Amino acid sequence: MDPSLRRIRGDVLRALGFTVLLACSGWCVAADALAQTGVSPPPPDLTRFGSTPDAGQFDRLIEQIERGDLIVSSPQQIRDAVKVLDGLRPVHDAKRELRLRGFRCDYDDLGQPASGLAFARAGMADAQRLGDIGSQVRFGLCEANYIDGSGQTSQSAASVATALALARKHGDPRLLAQALIHRGSLRSLLGEQAAALTDFLEAQRVYNAAGLRNEAEAGLGDIAAAYRRMGDHDKALEYLRQGVAFAERQGDPGLLSVALLQTAFLHEDLGRHDEALAVQRRAIQVAAGHGLEYDVAAAHLAMASSLVKKGDFSGAETALATARIGFERLGDKSNEAMLQLLEGMVLAGRGDDVLALEHYDRATREFDADPNLRYQVDLYAARALSHEALGDYRAAMDDLKLERTGRRKLNDDARTQQSLLLQYQFDTARRDLENAQLQAGQRSQKQRLKVVERANRWQVAALISSGLLLLLLGVLFLRQLRSMRRINRLALTDALTGVANRRHVEVAAEQAVERSRTTGEPLAVLTFDLDSFKRINDGHGHASGDQVLVRVARACEAVLRQNDLLGRVGGEEFVVLLPNTPSDAALLVAERLRDSVHRLDLGDIAEDLDVTISLGLAMLRPQDDGLHDVIDRADAALYRAKDAGRNRVAIELDDPLAIRLTSVDARHTAAVASAAQ
Repeated sequence: MDPSLRRIRGDVLRALGFTVLLACSGWCVAADALAQTGVSPPPPDLTRFGSTPDAGQFDRLIEQIERGDLIVSSPQQIRDAVKVLDGLRPVHDAKRELRLRGFRCDYDDLGQPASGLAFARAGMADAQRLGDIGSQVRFGLCEANYIDGSGQTSQSAASVATALALARKHGDPRLLAQALIHRGSLRSLLGEQAAALTDFLEAQRVYNAAGLRNEAEAGLGDIAAAYRRMGDHDKALEYLRQGVAFAERQGDPGLLSVALLQTAFLHEDLGRHDEALAVQRRAIQVAAGHGLEYDVAAAHLAMASSLVKKGDFSGAETALATARIGFERLGDKSNEAMLQLLEGMVLAGRGDDVLALEHYDRATREFDADPNLRYQVDLYAARALSHEALGDYRAAMDDLKLERTGRRKLNDDARTQQSLLLQYQFDTARRDLENAQLQAGQRSQKQRLKVVERANRWQVAALISSGLLLLLLGVLFLRQLRSMRRINRLALTDALTGVANRRHVEVAAEQAVERSRTTGEPLAVLTFDLDSFKRINDGHGHASGDQVLVRVARACEAVLRQNDLLGRVGGEEFVVLLPNTPSDAALLVAERLRDSVHRLDLGDIAEDLDVTISLGLAMLRPQDDGLHDVIDRADAALYRAKDAGRNRVAIELDDPLAIRLTSVDARHTAAVASAAQ
């Protein structure tokens, strides 16, 4: 296992989201099988290397550890290895003494981040004085690790960039691959998944070309993490399975605990919280059994996220307390924002929304210092629920707007990263083809110069080779085309309800706005959400809540017209586009939607379970920049409907005080329709 990977895995664990992303269907992983796997490697035999100064034995021992041929994972094993290496180091051998310090920077526990940072910078100064480029690379990556550990992830980029430039100059394939992996991990943390994958895949090529197969396989988890963040769960699963198998084969508990946690995060992305918890418990067993303190704390933080989503707030509180103690003991501050966010969600789940908001404010300050949009979006959503619970609907709407804007950007970024990756894969295949053609032409030219009489035969061989390579490029192109079509199909449908998702609504809205402005036809927009949906989730469970969402979506689709479009844009939030529909007709459609949901019989889901919706109606105006302006007005009307008692429709008017609301009682429907006319 390469040295920097042990530190890099901390970055990966901090970045892997404790959030529910867009779920993808059709995937299942054998979590129980993974949860039962374990490693109990025998203690490494270090006595065979001797105990007297020996430069050759020093080099062999450090090489075997870095290649992964000799596993040292627990703190005691690392201390033993450092002690043996120190005994093998020849006296007054400054270069090997520096090499040992670089090894400690990668593997050993140097205490608080400030201590580790001082150790790395002192080593860098000595490496520069001795002109030791390899050690400069190691200490540069070590410095980046401790900058990240102090909670300043984005500021470590400069150290990584300098180390990578030195590694390319140095020419050591292992150091070059390590620097590429480190930069890829940082890019992945910052949301640049396509760029991260180019680094990870380049590192794989460097390792394989140098015959460093163990190092190459140890980096599979990084690739899996990047694919998972892009939403390509099938690819992530493929690399995770390989990574778990390698960790078990090597008997490396550190690598296995990371692979198990990544598998748990994949479960959580897909809403499989029980499976995620099972794998997280196994990861804790593996990490705790081998003294991997950071991995234990990170696993408890991940477990707290899963327990919150299951509604087990007592268990989540215990897991959070354990995680906080672990991080504070290590002096690690990079997870403070997530700790505050989850602690606030636990308090909100118990009904203490006032105290929850205080934790959300602390999390906001942490994110302001080191922004991460993926986590901030979850913060906005959680804070909006607490504001709503306290009756502060204006603040709730402001947070929902921030969440909607953030999710839109995250979705756009994910699509951009997928497109960039497809382009990179296509360019790589084309470049490989061009290189292969060039090499084939060079070989053919050499053969013609050597044996003129065999020229024709080699020309034919070159043509066949070129044809096969062109055929390969065609196959690769078709595979990428099929992949793009599959991604486009998945990108337009909400996985739970089967109605249009946010992206589909945005595309349809752009077309509807353009058509309305071209033809002069009116365009109406409805926004609605389920009244007191949190009560349904808390009282009957998230599974029942999901069933209610599906039934509501079906009931609404049944009463809409052929050209109307229903889309789900959030947890219990929906948007309806009504093309060529004046306000009076749109109000009737809104009343049909409200009435159809009010009449739903949900007794098969839970006794005495009923559901209502509140709706807001707005019309496209000539001065609107786009649909988002209409939705904002519809949202404002929606909150007025909630203020008026829920289970109502509110329509925007030029005079914001003149709001027309429908009653729960069906006898008011005609009066509302008449007023609209």
